[in-house]
Amino acid sequence: MSTATDTAPTAVEPISSATVQPVAAPRSRTLLIGLAVAAALVAVIAFWLSRRGLETTDNAQIDGEVVAVPARVAGPVAKVLFVENQNVKAGDLLAQLDDQQAQARLAQAEANLAAAMASAEAAEADAQVTETNALGNHSAAEAGYQTASAGAGVVQDQIKEAETAVRGAETSLQQATTDRERAQSLFQRGAISKAQYDQGETAYNLASTNLDAARARLTTLRESASQAKSRIVEASAKVRQTSSVKALIQQAQARAKAARAQVGTAQAARDLAALELSYTRILAPQDGVISKKTIAVGQMVSVGQSIGQLVTADRWITGNFKETQLAHMRAGQPAHLTLDAYPGVTLYGEVESFSGATGSRFTLLPPDNATGNFTKVVQRVPVRIRLRNVPADIPLRPGLSVELTVDTRG
Repeated sequence: MSTATDTAPTAVEPISSATVQPVAAPRSRTLLIGLAVAAALVAVIAFWLSRRGLETTDNAQIDGEVVAVPARVAGPVAKVLFVENQNVKAGDLLAQLDDQQAQARLAQAEANLAAAMASAEAAEADAQVTETNALGNHSAAEAGYQTASAGAGVVQDQIKEAETAVRGAETSLQQATTDRERAQSLFQRGAISKAQYDQGETAYNLASTNLDAARARLTTLRESASQAKSRIVEASAKVRQTSSVKALIQQAQARAKAARAQVGTAQAARDLAALELSYTRILAPQDGVISKKTIAVGQMVSVGQSIGQLVTADRWITGNFKETQLAHMRAGQPAHLTLDAYPGVTLYGEVESFSGATGSRFTLLPPDNATGNFTKVVQRVPVRIRLRNVPADIPLRPGLSVELTVDTRG
């Protein structure tokens, strides 16, 4: 019995051990798998939460102003004063064109200007002389008319006096004739002496002479009156002739103004010639780097021909975002970016503005969707990013590729 009792427990222990081990291993593996799945889920949720509200595109690049520096006048190139990819300042001389013709045109324009100024000064002096003469002639004509009128009045008074004198002389002659006839009758009868008769004859002759003189003076005065009337008519005509003083002055002043306008025309021509002469010196319009040199000494350039491309210092980022990414994007939201040219460098900025249309609308041949074979394509909208605090040792060249991220949570 004791042997049976001893062997029973030893037979049960291996069975208990065998039944517990296979159950513990699957439970531990299940727990580990669950923990791994939970950790992965937490990581995914954390990554999603960290990326939520971030819009990213690798269709972005650095942009800047690239200005074509043109020749503003035509001519052969005399000097080229820059080399490829040279840093220049605004106003630096880049090239010099042959300026001999421009200098000759400027000299001709200056001579024309001097002649026009002399003509204008002469016309203005003539206007002053004309005004003085016109006013003087008119005043003299009025004075002559007044003098002639006064003279005519005096002559009329004298004529009246002469007519009175003639009538008095006629009366005296009649009296002298009567006295003469009486004296002649008395002398024939011997009633008076010869001397008395001679006195009557003398009185008659004197009265006759006085009458002739009075009549002659009256005739002369009447002729003078006719001449005075003629002078009045002539003076009146001169007054009317010189009465257009204002018109004469205006005419002279108009000639002076026309001459002065010619001075303005000549001045403009001189300024234009000077401007064309200055255009023979091709200057840098802004600070920047001049690249893509396209001229050489002796080359003939035409108006508007580019001599090089000036890349200015202004920089910004243009990110082409899908239209589905724009719902929550606004101006002023923060952005960060990395550049393929500078690994490990992160730059920062903010959304400045959005393009007025999609990029495809600015192409040479915009798409026409009003066709039967239309295929919907996700459009991209250019977004301009303003950069902030760019390190001075990182040169940003337009066209470099950028990976851009905009935080729409801002």
